[in-house]
Amino acid sequence: MPRAPDQCNPPRLASSLLRWTPVLASAGLWASLGLSSGYASYENIEILYEQGSVESALPGAWVWLAGCLLSGLLVVLVLLQRRYGRRIEQLQEQLERSFHRLQEAQFIARIGSWDRNFETGETFWSEEACKLLGLEQARTDRKHYERLIHPDDVERVTEIIAAAYYQGGTYQCDHRVICPGGVEKYIRLSGQVFMGDDKTPVRETGTVQDITQQHQADTAIQRSEQRLRAILDATPYPILILENTDHLPVLYANRATYALFHIDPGLALDDIHLQDGWVDATELTAFAQGVVQQGSVLARETLLKDADGRHFWGEISGNMLDYSGVDAVFVTLADISEQRRIRAEMERLATTDTLTGALNRRSFLDAVQRELRRSVRYRHPFALILLDIDHFKRINDRYGHAFGDEVIRRFCEVARTCLREEDLLGRIGGEEFAAVLVSSEEGGGYLVAERIRKRWQEEAFDCQGARSNFTVSVGVAQLLSDQDSVEAVMERADRGLYDAKRAGRNCVIVYNGERPLELRQQRPQ
Repeated sequence: MPRAPDQCNPPRLASSLLRWTPVLASAGLWASLGLSSGYASYENIEILYEQGSVESALPGAWVWLAGCLLSGLLVVLVLLQRRYGRRIEQLQEQLERSFHRLQEAQFIARIGSWDRNFETGETFWSEEACKLLGLEQARTDRKHYERLIHPDDVERVTEIIAAAYYQGGTYQCDHRVICPGGVEKYIRLSGQVFMGDDKTPVRETGTVQDITQQHQADTAIQRSEQRLRAILDATPYPILILENTDHLPVLYANRATYALFHIDPGLALDDIHLQDGWVDATELTAFAQGVVQQGSVLARETLLKDADGRHFWGEISGNMLDYSGVDAVFVTLADISEQRRIRAEMERLATTDTLTGALNRRSFLDAVQRELRRSVRYRHPFALILLDIDHFKRINDRYGHAFGDEVIRRFCEVARTCLREEDLLGRIGGEEFAAVLVSSEEGGGYLVAERIRKRWQEEAFDCQGARSNFTVSVGVAQLLSDQDSVEAVMERADRGLYDAKRAGRNCVIVYNGERPLELRQQRPQ
């Protein structure tokens, strides 16, 4: 709605009065002249009174009074001119400076303003708006901005503006225009529609901004992002970008990630709950916290599961990332189940005996050392037994090395069935074995050794059409003091084994460093 004029505006009043100053000055002059002539004309007129009332008046007095008033008004006008003239000039200068500043600001921001009055049909376009659109100030077709809009964008722009015309308020849309001369630009059109009392548009105002360079930059960025996404999607390694919030929502996941977790390719990112891919969801939270605190976490192994419930081992690494202004965690994953299997197999080959599956000598001695330290620390008993298959050289010579290997393998199986899960069994020589009995004293060691001896003697072999049985000799020793070493304990067990051999084999002897404590012997049938 047009603004109502101010009821009192001193600068405007002063300027109006100043325009009438010459007229009023002339009137004052003529009034003064009339005053003097009046006195000359009526100075001899006789004044008559009848019944106390004036019969006639002196016109010269009124003329004189009018002249005084006009002269006083002239003085007031002069004073007003002095008082408000400079102020008006200052206001005009401020207005001109503001106008130039607005023009400069529009030029720098590449923004032009416009205004349209539906009641009067007037349309105003700022100088910068005309420059942006390539229009001349004198041209009248700038009233029809719609003619400049690119044909492919007309329908969309019309719908947006029509909605504002219907209900009032603001609108904004980015579109292309074809300027005179065929130059194509990208324009951001912003406007506001003011509605009258009858709910119809009465005025529209807004701005046009040249965003061609910004659009080109955004297009270049989008193309770069598309190329980057294409590269990431082609990468065989799963890649994730997680928002650094409590629930770690997925901002990006490449195709390899979908394949790793067997996720439906059509599933939207918002519907992916990454916590479901961890067997222990707290490990994912701990990993993300580690990345935030340290800046990066590399090659952490964790147990994962896919959408089908299959468990597998994954290696996960992460770094902090600014993802389009969002604080995020960049994550790479790798399925290392096969590598772990190969590594476990290599470790097994390096630490176990290939024939029997028992610990080899080096690994067994390392394990014995650890168990000995634990027993000393917690003051638990510790027993060790040495077992040697009797007359094994004869078995090899008579039945061959293949049969001898079978005997060794079968003996290891028998010994393992007589031990607990926490006990250790190792092959420390050709036909010689050793076992560590965790938290067992010499009495318990003797019972286990005797159980192995009896069970082995009952094991039957088919030897060239005949059934045969074999025996074993066993030496037992225990940890006697905190100063005992692994070598000392094994030396006492070896002494017990030696005594068992001397005693005729197929027996168990416990040796405490002084004399055999137990002797059990059973001759082969």
